[in-house]
Amino acid sequence: MGEDGHNAGPKTGLDPAFFELIADHVAHPIFVKDRSFAWVFVNDAFAKMVGVPRGELLGKSDPDFFAKAEADFFRAKDIEMFASGKKIVIDEEPITDAKGNRHVLATTKVPLCDANGNITHLVGIIHDITQLKAAEEALRRSNAELEMRVRERTAALQAAQADLVRKERLAVLGSLAGGVAHQIRNPLASIKTAAHVLRELSRDTGDPDIAETVSIIQEEVGRANRIVTDLLDYARVRAPDKRPINPAFLVEQALGAYATDAGVTVERHMEELLDVAVDAEQVQGALGNIVRNAVEAACANGMKGILSVSSRREGAMLVIRISDSGPGVAKEIREHLFEPLFTTKTLGLGLGLVTARTLIESQGGRLDLVPTSEIGGATFDVFLPLASQDANMCSVG
Repeated sequence: MGEDGHNAGPKTGLDPAFFELIADHVAHPIFVKDRSFAWVFVNDAFAKMVGVPRGELLGKSDPDFFAKAEADFFRAKDIEMFASGKKIVIDEEPITDAKGNRHVLATTKVPLCDANGNITHLVGIIHDITQLKAAEEALRRSNAELEMRVRERTAALQAAQADLVRKERLAVLGSLAGGVAHQIRNPLASIKTAAHVLRELSRDTGDPDIAETVSIIQEEVGRANRIVTDLLDYARVRAPDKRPINPAFLVEQALGAYATDAGVTVERHMEELLDVAVDAEQVQGALGNIVRNAVEAACANGMKGILSVSSRREGAMLVIRISDSGPGVAKEIREHLFEPLFTTKTLGLGLGLVTARTLIESQGGRLDLVPTSEIGGATFDVFLPLASQDANMCSVG
């Protein structure tokens, strides 16, 4: 400090007090260092930014106030300026003030020369860009969030479009299924009758080739008839006529239709069952679809597997569990299992489980594939509302 209390700055031909007055009216921090890297002048904006009184800064250098990494960086740039004699522009550098607040600065360092052209001092002019960088980061985060939302919305729209296309296909399928299925069933009935007549005639000839051919015809007619049945069931789902009924009867009807003559071993673990309030025809059809799939899985690759049926009560729901000993459901297939027209079978429409779920849900129930970590086997839970509860008041969740 000079005798009048002002900073002792470099000789510029101006009164130091006048120079300090001008510098203090500048909003940006300004400092001057000598060749020993000590501050010989700082304006009021610089002292406020650092958080240290101006008098305590003069004669000191960066290591006295800043962390080593920051002080080393500042010193390296000072040395570079004194060595090159050229202006140094630092677009972005961090600084931590006395209170621990972090600032981001854009600093310009220029040489100050004496009358002989020798560099005597370094003049630094600082722009505190902390708020600008914070705004840039906020904008970056906002843009990233916006991009994520756009991607999510785009994915949702694509999924909705795909779902709409699928529903349009299903609507066309549903409108055609009834009429076409009935027309197909008539010739199928004729073929089945003719095959039966051929079988009777082949017994007199004793020709095994004829008998085998007739068996193939009957088997394929049965398969075609099942496809027609799936089409009709999918196309004619109606509002359910709910009445109390013992679910054991429905289970046995499904087992009798698909499991009794299939060669599988049926294991029953059924408790004393309370009546459920459902449309018997619809639930029987749904259970039939599930049992049929289970039997086909249990008999895969010529095996004679096991079909297990059990029951339990969960609140206002009766849960019927149907399990098979087949190969199970691959992980990549599970999420598509209840999608219409999705099937892994060579001959199939992929409507059996879809129709079953639709029929069960129309009762106020639920059909779930039970996750399992075991190798092989698939398990389905069928939730049906108990008749002791008002069917319209039952909670499915």
